[in-house]
Amino acid sequence: MRRRMRMMTLDDMKLLRQHPSEVVDLNGWDLDDEFPIGPTGAKPKRIFICPSPAPHGFLIGGHRYLFKEPSGPYAMQIWSEVIAYELAKRVHVLVPPAFLARAPGNGSPGVLIEFFYGYKDRPPARLISGIDRLQARGYPISYKRGSLKDNINVCRGQAAPSWRSWWAETIAFDALIGNTDRHSENWGFLANTGPHGGMTFSMAPAFDNGTSLGFVTREQDLEQALSEARFLRFIERGCHHYGWTSADRASAQHVALCRSLVAHVTGTRATMRRVATVSDANFDEIVSWCREFNYSVPFSALRARFVATQLRARRNSILKTLAEGVQGHGTLGGVPT
Repeated sequence: MRRRMRMMTLDDMKLLRQHPSEVVDLNGWDLDDEFPIGPTGAKPKRIFICPSPAPHGFLIGGHRYLFKEPSGPYAMQIWSEVIAYELAKRVHVLVPPAFLARAPGNGSPGVLIEFFYGYKDRPPARLISGIDRLQARGYPISYKRGSLKDNINVCRGQAAPSWRSWWAETIAFDALIGNTDRHSENWGFLANTGPHGGMTFSMAPAFDNGTSLGFVTREQDLEQALSEARFLRFIERGCHHYGWTSADRASAQHVALCRSLVAHVTGTRATMRRVATVSDANFDEIVSWCREFNYSVPFSALRARFVATQLRARRNSILKTLAEGVQGHGTLGGVPT
């Protein structure tokens, strides 16, 4: 069995996949002594340490994992996280690995997400959330509808390499999966201390992808949700957690924000097109793989159709928008980008 020993890369993401017979059983896993309870949020989270040697080849022995247990109307967020990871491999977006798991003791379902820092073969790093840097630089914080323009200005101010491609990838990826929750605590920086004591910043992987793929649509409502008129309204209503400027709902619509980014930041169109250029066959293969799991949160044939249909519709909408010839003027807040 192939054992993971190191930090996740895009090449690793392509190779590593959970087999339907490998739902992770967390019995025997230790809670993190220092931080047993995960970051604050609406849903319970626990932090576990993977046993060494790891029980499956896609896990890292001795590494930390976040276990999220959404339940009731939120239970399908488990699948949304796992599908987002599987899709990210195909569109070359760095997303934390996410796996189906069962809680110790009662075996309740949840998603196990690999910590994207704290790897033993890498220099120590810490996560700094976007909200921390926004507040430190005096930007207003809107918990209802933030500002992509402010987010990008903060990243430029932190001299984070590849901020331009990171936001292009993330905006396109969120539009593709219909993610509505990339608020300022759901993106951030990895901070490293350099050899001479200085701090360097890089963009963290696009984490927390569960509020996506129409997770809240109940099983009994799926057939109606797929009716043409209702489905089109569902796709068109989808919004990012921020517009180009704060409180601007019109530019927050998923595809509209792709258009705004191209218009305001040069060099983003090709990256977004690359993320959205994914085939129907990829969508169908992912949902077929989901159907193979015998899991206590079922992924039905109708759910598979609902998810694949969403992905096709959103992909087509993104590509159509990017082909419309929106011209970027190359400025951001009056400063050349």
